[in-house]
Amino acid sequence: MQRFYLLCAFVFMFLFAGSGTLSAHTGPAIKIDGQPRMFDPSCQIVDGRTMIPIRYVIEDPALQGSVEWNAETAEVSIVCRDKHFVFRIASHTVSIDGEYINLDVAPYIYQSRTYIPLRFLMEQLSARVTWNAVVREVSINFNPAKSEVFAYYYYRSFDEFKENADSITDVALRWFETNADGDLFYEYQDDYDKILQFARDNNIKTHASVVFMDKVGMHALLSDPGRRQYLIAQLCEQVKQSKYDGVNIDFEFLGQGDRDNFTRFLQELKQSLGTDKQLSVALFACTKPQSWLAGYDYAAIGEIADRVVIMAYDYSYKTSPAGPVAPLWWVQDVVSYLKTIIPAEKLLLGLPTYGYDWGEGISTTTVTAKRLQGLKSQYKLTESFDEASMSPYYSYVDHSGVNHRIWLENRASLQAKLDVARSHNLAGVSFWRIGNGFTELYDLLAEKISDQ
Repeated sequence: MQRFYLLCAFVFMFLFAGSGTLSAHTGPAIKIDGQPRMFDPSCQIVDGRTMIPIRYVIEDPALQGSVEWNAETAEVSIVCRDKHFVFRIASHTVSIDGEYINLDVAPYIYQSRTYIPLRFLMEQLSARVTWNAVVREVSINFNPAKSEVFAYYYYRSFDEFKENADSITDVALRWFETNADGDLFYEYQDDYDKILQFARDNNIKTHASVVFMDKVGMHALLSDPGRRQYLIAQLCEQVKQSKYDGVNIDFEFLGQGDRDNFTRFLQELKQSLGTDKQLSVALFACTKPQSWLAGYDYAAIGEIADRVVIMAYDYSYKTSPAGPVAPLWWVQDVVSYLKTIIPAEKLLLGLPTYGYDWGEGISTTTVTAKRLQGLKSQYKLTESFDEASMSPYYSYVDHSGVNHRIWLENRASLQAKLDVARSHNLAGVSFWRIGNGFTELYDLLAEKISDQ
């Protein structure tokens, strides 16, 4: 027995005194199913892993499991949710129902409590675990929320919003712009109060969405701490006054030199918003690191933000050759890649509700579902479906004899993308935008929500 306690003491000193791998900060805050939990001794961070005194969690009312300690073998046995775990102190191997799995951080004893890796155990018990590095909080959810539908509202689309409220869980109100000085202002006039009240009455979370697309202006704003704080103060005041549930940031085409500045801005904004308000960030889709996206630290943003909207569209665009806006194989590659950088439970897969009409020798125009119906009434459109990209397209000849090709989503192509989000266990989907009249999408989303 004495040898065992000497071993535990040695392991503890090795981990914390010699290697310096224990975080110097106070242990992270823990929430289980949204409720704070206090542990004494507290959680600790070792080699980037949150270590938790296991008896507190397993015997928590949310789990109601049992823990037994065997001093002779230095093993802790856990029975919870029809699974049997056996951890051994200082061992990187754990037995789960008789099968052995490796751990990257071994269990240890501190102040007579056995510590084991939190995420590993919770995910084995089918919980969703999220980490917010800015506020240093771990959330464990055994009753995951419904898959989210995060819709962007833009410019006088209230009627369509009201008609399809049952298809939406969150609405990002793209009302705000900013500038190099950090001023926050409304982009256009709308029925702001009525729209916000309608969303609240229908249990739809609201997010103040601010856009900025001027590379020079973004540098002037983000590189100046005073201007950053000025914008943050205005955003927080808007959130307070209008009772928003969060803030959505859409800063597009950042220069590489503003990579760290943008990360700092998001850290400061999240710190000011606090844990009860959500920060979401819109990012371009990609399948590998790309030089034109060097202004965005995807991994850091994934740690700071509560949600990341991946704009998985514009694979083909106005000045490119005609083609699918969001081919399925590309969307799958985007999700598979970004999941390695940003936790899946934070990702919202962006869906397009628009496409493009490419005409030979003329400028390409944007097409929505509403616009497509108008074209069908004017011309004879031939509809086809490209199996390789799981995308529909339409061909027609206009009154001037110009050949056209339209690529625009339909029910089948959107369903395939919803299946991608579901199969990868993403937080949900997003779409740009309410007002494009995409009835097929609303129908699919309403079915998706009602099935949960």
